[in-house]
Amino acid sequence: MSEPDCAVVKFGLTLEDREIEASARVPAGPVRVVDLLPVLHNLASAVVAVGEEQVREQGKVISCGPGCGACCRQMVPISEMEARYLAALVDAMPPARGAHVAGRFRAAVARLEELGLIAKFRAMARHTPTERFEIARDFFRAGVACPFLEDESCSIHPARPMSCREYLVTSPPELCANLTVADVEMVPLPAKPSLVLYRFSNGVGEDRWRHLPLVLALEWAAEHAGDEQPKLPGPEIFMNFLRRLAHLPKDWTPPPAQL
Repeated sequence: MSEPDCAVVKFGLTLEDREIEASARVPAGPVRVVDLLPVLHNLASAVVAVGEEQVREQGKVISCGPGCGACCRQMVPISEMEARYLAALVDAMPPARGAHVAGRFRAAVARLEELGLIAKFRAMARHTPTERFEIARDFFRAGVACPFLEDESCSIHPARPMSCREYLVTSPPELCANLTVADVEMVPLPAKPSLVLYRFSNGVGEDRWRHLPLVLALEWAAEHAGDEQPKLPGPEIFMNFLRRLAHLPKDWTPPPAQL
């Protein structure tokens, strides 16, 4: 992106007792939300860093790291914009590499079809929070790994979705592998940017709830390739996201999608 096409947005964000003061380079002209995802992902990482700092001040150690891919076998929720982003990422890979990763996506979908679970996953956003939890547990039991997981590490770590950035634990890794939820100690975050992103398809933050399992990303992106995507100036999208994040109730949970 050439320099004249960029704008520098300086901002301050108060999360609990911590202040994030930073700046972001964003496209100055009209763009889609998907075009701004790398910037929003960086913002999410800054928010997560606040939670990391707080647990370290308590003397705790974060267990997550390369070689521990237990959470990569959980059902990873992503926004529709992230589905487009990941599909474009795979398309941009060298042909052999892209074909390999796309094949892993197809294999994951085939496994869910074999287990009779695919219909539930394709309608994930329509279910209640309790139903989503049960579906996520079925997914974990199926042992379907993220198509980007290689050697128990994320092969697209810098471009990973928001929900992946938000998942950090201080409990032993083997608890994640067994999904003993009661004993897993999550790093408490002052806010969850992913919850804003799920309602941010229009760049304003008042959209209906939109999310899907990561393993369906390529399938969904192909089906919706021709959909119109709203465009707004980059700084406006970024500030809209910040405002929504600053006023997100900490105990807010996603409702069933409005059909």
